[in-house]
Amino acid sequence: MSTYYTNAVHKVWSVNASHQHIELVCQEGSGTHWTPDEVIASIAGGNVWRTRGKDGSSALIKPLQYCPAPGCLTKPYITTSPDHTTANNLDNLPACQ
Repeated sequence: MSTYYTNAVHKVWSVNASHQHIELVCQEGSGTHWTPDEVIASIAGGNVWRTRGKDGSSALIKPLQYCPAPGCLTKPYITTSPDHTTANNLDNLPACQ
């Protein structure tokens, strides 16, 4: 089992342009880009995925069956749970370089 970190993401607009989805996460230190499908498969394989915010905080990435936005059926979907800071939220990470 390995732990992977991401500190940047690439987002795309939903079909109805009401919100954005994570299209890719950028693996910290490697420059490798992973799709939500690949992250979820990695988690299912026993690996751990975490974010790393600019403030050094970290949050666990977890899969959801669907996007939590009302009426959105985009799947698969990855997210982080709210905690003491928004700096480590997957949706708040800066764009991949």
